[in-house]
Amino acid sequence: MLLDRDEFLVTYSPAKAGTKLLVATVKKSGYSARVVTGNQELSPQTVTTLPQGFLLLDDALAKAKAENKPIVLDLNAEWCAPCRQLERLTFPDPKVKALLEQTVFLRIDTDKYPDIAQRLGVEGLPDIRFVLPDGTIIRQLRSFQDAESFAVELEKLLQKVRPKQ
Repeated sequence: MLLDRDEFLVTYSPAKAGTKLLVATVKKSGYSARVVTGNQELSPQTVTTLPQGFLLLDDALAKAKAENKPIVLDLNAEWCAPCRQLERLTFPDPKVKALLEQTVFLRIDTDKYPDIAQRLGVEGLPDIRFVLPDGTIIRQLRSFQDAESFAVELEKLLQKVRPKQ
């Protein structure tokens, strides 16, 4: 089953299946899962800094610090339809491409690097993180972004690193 969205809702009866069984079943199907009940969300705490000890991330952070550039971290997977749309429609856009050249743009396939995805608390794809050169994660985008809206977000990110004079 391939979905064209990064999230879907499952309604279930707690009398017939507990949350552990529900989450295990969803994960067995190849998706990430979180349980939301009423106003309370049961999920890992939001990661606010780039984890260390992963060569890909450590190299990107070193480059970001040396060049005073923010990092745009694109967490994706081959099976993710919105991820493929980003790759096909958004990233090649001339304005987006020019803005991404002013960042350290790192694409990570979460199926190839599940340990990185786990440490970052990835719950759905696509998952794009904006990271300052000091490793602080300041923004997370969790769905398909068209070129125009993504360019606006990139411009905001770049302003945080290089404010107008």
